[in-house]
Amino acid sequence: MRVGFAQIAGFVLAAVLAIAPATQGNAQTRTLSSTSFKGGDGSFDRVVKEGIVLGIASDLPFTYYDEKTKKNDGMDVKIMEEVTNRLGIKNVKWELVQFDALIPGLVSKRWDVVVDNIHENEKRLAVISFTGPAYWYGSSLAVQKGNPLKIHSWDDMAGKTVGTVRGSFNQQLLENRKDLKELKLYTQNEAEMADLLAGRVDVLMEDDIKVGTFIKEHAGVGIEMASGYAARPEEYGYARYGVRKEDVDLNHAISRTIAEMRGDGVIGKIITDYGLTQRNLWYFPVN
Repeated sequence: MRVGFAQIAGFVLAAVLAIAPATQGNAQTRTLSSTSFKGGDGSFDRVVKEGIVLGIASDLPFTYYDEKTKKNDGMDVKIMEEVTNRLGIKNVKWELVQFDALIPGLVSKRWDVVVDNIHENEKRLAVISFTGPAYWYGSSLAVQKGNPLKIHSWDDMAGKTVGTVRGSFNQQLLENRKDLKELKLYTQNEAEMADLLAGRVDVLMEDDIKVGTFIKEHAGVGIEMASGYAARPEEYGYARYGVRKEDVDLNHAISRTIAEMRGDGVIGKIITDYGLTQRNLWYFPVN
């Protein structure tokens, strides 16, 4: 049987009208009400019914507590606020702890998701799972103004006292080196920056956005990013959020929502508000 153009158009119109009620009611969140995240472990249903606890650290500009507004803030906080809103999770609680306590607290079920983004690697994959990617960024070297020790590269750190945040990906990279004078670990960004200013460390290996934000918010501070530093492939990657291995339904729900937010421009808007660019949405070069 031959189908005419008018009949095809009628079929298309009928299909659009059929789905319109479902999408119109959720236009703001762009999520269909009939979407299901019920794979069998019940983790998504649990947080919808009982609420979700989200673990963060004092890690400007990703996650932090704003003393002025008395609210949690940061790009990862804003992203996860939108995620939970789109998923219909009404009861949301936050736990602010030290960075190196985030994964142990997740495993021991003190919170359900590590929201302060953490990079996926083999060591962490042995104990937790990760969501799909939200954005990416890389490492940089922070030095005293004028870079008096002329530290510009990975090799230049040999024989130097180097600092980074305890539990970070940079700690794992630096601990494998045998040529450092000393590796100093910190639980807060403010403490490591203060030690750099005081000359107690020669250089900090930190996320580029973190160093840039500190310099921007402390006009005239005697710190700069070392020029010419090229992060090696293992020093950068996608920012993701940590979820317990057994919470597959919850991981599926969050990961799909993050993917939609990357696609509809919301994550791009959030990260540019905090100093990144649209370039940071993609791991590979784009024009």
